[in-house]
Amino acid sequence: NIYNRRTPYSIQYLLNIQHELGGDTALEVGYIGSVSRRLESLRVFNEAIPGTTGSVASRSPYPELGRIQEVDGSGKANYNALSVKLQRRFSKGLTYLFGYTWSRSIDTGSAIRVHDTDTLFPQDSYDLRAERGLSSFDTAHRSVTSVLYELPVGKGRRFLNRSGIADAVIGGWQLGSIFTLQSGFPETVITSKDQSNTGAGYDRPNATGQNAILPRGERNVERWFNTDAFVLQPFGTHGNAGRNTIILPGLIQWDFSVHKEFRIVENQAVQFRFEAFNFPNHPNWGNPDVTVISPSFGKIRTTRTNMREMQVALKYMF
Repeated sequence: NIYNRRTPYSIQYLLNIQHELGGDTALEVGYIGSVSRRLESLRVFNEAIPGTTGSVASRSPYPELGRIQEVDGSGKANYNALSVKLQRRFSKGLTYLFGYTWSRSIDTGSAIRVHDTDTLFPQDSYDLRAERGLSSFDTAHRSVTSVLYELPVGKGRRFLNRSGIADAVIGGWQLGSIFTLQSGFPETVITSKDQSNTGAGYDRPNATGQNAILPRGERNVERWFNTDAFVLQPFGTHGNAGRNTIILPGLIQWDFSVHKEFRIVENQAVQFRFEAFNFPNHPNWGNPDVTVISPSFGKIRTTRTNMREMQVALKYMF
C-alpha cells in the first residue's frame, strides 16, 4: 500500500586512522559500512505461477486482472569497505594522492529503474530472497593515483637557476598523471524470453554448478566467462541461477599531461598544454553478451572507452 509505505533508512558506521609520515605525507586507513532497509523495490503484483498448462491468466491469483507493477519498501542492502589513502602536500615540486578501496555491496535490487547491469523486475516477485546478490554498482577493487611534478629546472629551482632564454624555454614545466585501476561490475545472465511462461521476460537460466568466473589467463573477448556454467531451464519453470553472478571487464586508464606558462608581461601569460587520454592505448572492453540463447553468448564486441586521444591547447591569460 503506497499510503502505508515505511520510510527507507540507512545506518552508516566508519572508523579512520591517520598517521603522519614525515612533514608532508600522511597515511589514512579506514573502514566504512552501512545497513539499508525498506528500500524502494519494483516488483509485480498478481504475477502468474510458472507452468505449462492453462493460460497465464489462469495461473494468476486474480485472473481477471493483468500484471500490476508496484513499488514497495522490501529492498535491503549491505555495504562494507576498507579504504587506504596516501597523500603528499605540494612540497619541493611534488604532490601526489593515492587512494584504494576494497569493498563489497550486496542487495536485493539496485534501483527501481533498470540499471545498466541489472533487470527491471525480479525473476519471481514472490521470492525476493532469490534476488540477493552483488549490487549492480559493486566494485570490488578501485585505485586512483594522481601525481603533479614540477621539473626542478629554471629560475628559483635546483638546476639552471637563472633567468633569461633558458628559463623561458625549459623552466617551469609541470607533468601530471592520473592512473586508474578498477575491477568490473557484476551482471546477470538472462534468457531474454518468457521461459517460465508467466507473461514476463525477466527469467534467469539454470546454473550447472560450474564456476562462472574464468581464471584471468583464460578470459578473452571470445569467451569472457564460463558459458558452460549456464543452461536454459525447462519451459514453465524459473531458473536457479543467481543475480549478478558474472563480473564484467575492469578498467585500466592512464591519462598524462604536460603544461607550462610563458609569461609575457606581469599580468599576461600564455599557457601551453599537452594532454593524452588513455596514453598506453589500452583497450577497455565493453560488456559481453549475457543472453544464454544468443549465438554470441559470452563474447565481447565493443569497448567501453575510447582508444588513445591526444590534444594540444594554448590559453591566453590576462
